[in-house]
Amino acid sequence: MEAIKLLGLFLLIVIALRLKLSVGVTLLGAGVVTAILYSVSATELLEGYWQLAQSKKFIFLTSVVLLITFLGSLLKEVGYLDRLSGACRGLYGGKRTAAAILPPLIGLMPMPGGALLSAPLIDKVLSEPRYKPEFRTVTNYWFRHIAEFAWPLYPGLILSEAITGMPIGDIAVMQLPLTVIMVIIGLLFFIRTIQPGTVATSRNGLALMGILGALWPIMLAIAIYGFTGIQLAWAVLISVGLLIVVVRPKLPAVLKAARRGFSYKLVLLIFGTLSFQTALELAGAIEAIPRLATSYSLPPELIIILVCVIAGLLTGMVAAYVALGYTLLAGFMYQPEIIPGHIMLAYLSGFVGMMLSPAHLCLILTNEYFKSDLGRVYRKLAPPLAVVFAGGILLYFSGWPELFASR
Repeated sequence: MEAIKLLGLFLLIVIALRLKLSVGVTLLGAGVVTAILYSVSATELLEGYWQLAQSKKFIFLTSVVLLITFLGSLLKEVGYLDRLSGACRGLYGGKRTAAAILPPLIGLMPMPGGALLSAPLIDKVLSEPRYKPEFRTVTNYWFRHIAEFAWPLYPGLILSEAITGMPIGDIAVMQLPLTVIMVIIGLLFFIRTIQPGTVATSRNGLALMGILGALWPIMLAIAIYGFTGIQLAWAVLISVGLLIVVVRPKLPAVLKAARRGFSYKLVLLIFGTLSFQTALELAGAIEAIPRLATSYSLPPELIIILVCVIAGLLTGMVAAYVALGYTLLAGFMYQPEIIPGHIMLAYLSGFVGMMLSPAHLCLILTNEYFKSDLGRVYRKLAPPLAVVFAGGILLYFSGWPELFASR
């Protein structure tokens, strides 16, 4: 019965998206359906939504997303993205290089909805009509997350160490080949199809200076956030303020950027996403997954894959699938002893689920920015993700994780 409920829920989400309902409305409705399926009372659900609306999590995420969107729009209005596009053409590889390095550069500093920072950059680099919105969405989304397996600043790795007791350095090195696999697959599936254009290789130095000159507001926000520890919303706000002081844009340009940045649709998008997660928590849907797996006497590897993929799909967050999946799978992963291979397999599985999740902020915000068709995005995203997953499985059976068993 549990499996039927979960399957039915995801089918409803897919149908709603195919009918062109907005993601925010779809996920808000999915939360209500979840409550009905799991007999959560209306009072309990409304109380959960009210607590969410007042929570620091919702207020923080909304502030960050709105300010990031405003910053990206303002950079476009003041001509910084035009400067960036010109500078990128001077790099070896031209637009191919730019499309591959800009999202991961921004992604080195983990931030909620951070794909919005790189989306305007990709939009400018891949501005020709031959690059469809779905291609821009997937390229930005893919390369935004390539560092997620091994960059120690990501909450997923920090939580992995905290929960399992395996040193974060060991986890990062063990999972680094997954990042390499993801880069290779991204180059083959996406970057290879981009036309590099005419490149003056002798101007690489000037091109790099031009890129830094166009990206300084974004890099400043990242630096303030990384080195001061203040909330990301404040860091972006400071960067926006300095950009306005330095550039002194005309009022119509600021107002135009504000209309796009401070959109009620983005607020609905965020609330819909978080309300769906709230309904799943109130219903106890995630806790039902391991019960289903163990009831069929499945092997440990299959249980780990099943639990973490679905946890990633349901939550759309690395920290969430690590916190939920690893805790539920303690007996398979780190109790009574640490099994590095199972830890890597769990992270990989949750990552694949997260990348496909309709609740993943980076996916739905990037999709919203480029106005792409989410169904077509999934069709472009699923095959390379399947290859990455297959590569990870081969790595698991290669014996590589066992090198970290006694460290």
